[in-house]
Formats: sequence, structure tokens, C-alpha cells
Amino acid sequence: MQEAVDYFGATDDMAVAKLSVTADSMIKSAFKDVEMISTPVGEEITSVKIVNEQQTMAINGEPAYEVWLTRAIIFEVGGREISFEKDTIPFSEEITIQRGYDLIDKISGNDDFLEAWDEEYSPAYKREVVVVK
Repeated sequence: MQEAVDYFGATDDMAVAKLSVTADSMIKSAFKDVEMISTPVGEEITSVKIVNEQQTMAINGEPAYEVWLTRAIIFEVGGREISFEKDTIPFSEEITIQRGYDLIDKISGNDDFLEAWDEEYSPAYKREVVVVK
């Protein structure tokens, strides 16, 4: 589920994503002509990795912007992993789902946040991973 939030005074530019139980008929893609494939897991979750990111921006050396967001959630299930990763574009509501192994190594870099700023802007980000077993 994604809920629009007021973020710096611009409602609908950002959203908060939540995972919750729902009926199959309520699971839909925001994109047209997308084939949705049901893949039941049928296994117990043995750990969860939460990848948090802090983005900061300084203008002429003065802190001007700081935001914390969850970049990805990775579930370990039956020896494999399933990840839900938020797009690196701040206003995008796209979430990429992957399955496999060592998915923490496949989380997108956030270099696009660091690029294409004027000289007076100094962007930075750092990540932390919280593991729940």
C-alpha cells in the first residue's frame, strides 16, 4: 500500500509504503499492460534486513535538507531472499521486487542523488542495515 503524504508542502509528491495483508484482487500494478505473476512462498521468514538511508544536502556549506527513508526490505525465506526496493528517484512510487541470494549486494546505488547539482550544493547519503531475526 502507498499513501501520499505532504512533503515540504507538496502533497502527492511523496508516499509512504506499507506492507499489509490484503486480498489477491486488491494487488494491482500502477502500470498498464503488466503481467502480474502469483508466487506463493509457503515458508517461514527467518530474518528481515531493513536498509535505511539518510540523505543530506548542504547549500554553501550550511545544512539545508535531511531526510531518512527506507530504501529496501529484504526477507530471508526458506534459504532464499525476497527484496522490496524503493526507486532511488525521490518522488517515484515504484518498488522493485527481486528474489534470489545476497540481495543486499544488489540494492541500487544512489549516485543519481549525488549528480547534477550546482557548485553550491553538497549532497551526501549514508546507509545502515538493521537485521531482525
